[in-house]
Amino acid sequence: MGVKVHICHTAPLDANCNKMQLKERGCVYHQCRDWSSLAGMHCISFCNGQFLNNLREIYKYARTTTFVNCMTWNFPKEIYGQSQNLIDFHLYQTQHAFERVSPKLKDVGKAYRPLMVKPYFHQEDFPFQTQRQRGIFQFGRISRGDADKFNKYQLKIYEEIKAPVTKKGLILGWDKRANKKLQRQPPKWIDALPECQISQQDFYEFCDVLIMTADTFENLPRIGFEAMSSGSVLIVDKRGGWKLQVEDGKTGYLCSHPDEFVYRATRLAYERNEKEDMRQAAKEKLTIEWGIQGSMDSWALIFEEWQKLR
Repeated sequence: MGVKVHICHTAPLDANCNKMQLKERGCVYHQCRDWSSLAGMHCISFCNGQFLNNLREIYKYARTTTFVNCMTWNFPKEIYGQSQNLIDFHLYQTQHAFERVSPKLKDVGKAYRPLMVKPYFHQEDFPFQTQRQRGIFQFGRISRGDADKFNKYQLKIYEEIKAPVTKKGLILGWDKRANKKLQRQPPKWIDALPECQISQQDFYEFCDVLIMTADTFENLPRIGFEAMSSGSVLIVDKRGGWKLQVEDGKTGYLCSHPDEFVYRATRLAYERNEKEDMRQAAKEKLTIEWGIQGSMDSWALIFEEWQKLR
């Protein structure tokens, strides 16, 4: 879009930050926490607690400040920053996230200016897996090790799935927190790996179907996009951002009860043609609804609002 992007980290660069290769993509790096170098710039931060901690100092120099809450609940310092008139704009990716976090923001401070962006997913990093195993039903789940990411019935669902072939599971993001919540280890035919043990791409190459239920209310799960791009069919909770990503019965399944998860997964274990149709339809939906042009159009409107202020 011809916009020059500057990066000012709120903490020293670590290995993950360096892997992003933002300089190679044309971004300009500033010294870590050099807030004065932001003078005259529109400053935006995505769910960053250190941004909120340093907001008063950042506000001295930035032309505008924008906070992106990617959760579905408020941060106390987000509310405080709004009450002190230090946040010019609040940016959201979904209507349901806006509805859940806006009530505590709109009545504090002088002006609450919500903006909406249409996300773009870069599919090239998650290639569509054209070949899938036929003699085995492979499924899995991926998340952080946070216990709230695991519903207490998750292992029971996997165990009750029926399949005409051998079933094999993979959990990426298992640690002592999930073990404590579920009170046991997965069965031997499910590999339970800690975060980052294998790459996300390797996970989706294995995962024919992503069967995932959690205790969280998701905003717009990135792993949903990754699965759609890779050709892993989604069987997920019927709430939050999953409802935007999955057309029930067409690009995957939305479930409200453990028994429904078992039934839908069993169906896909038997109906290979239906599973193939769903993953193709999900890939098409991803390309159409979360392509680059729609996202650029939404950013153009955001830039216009920024220019009007201060």
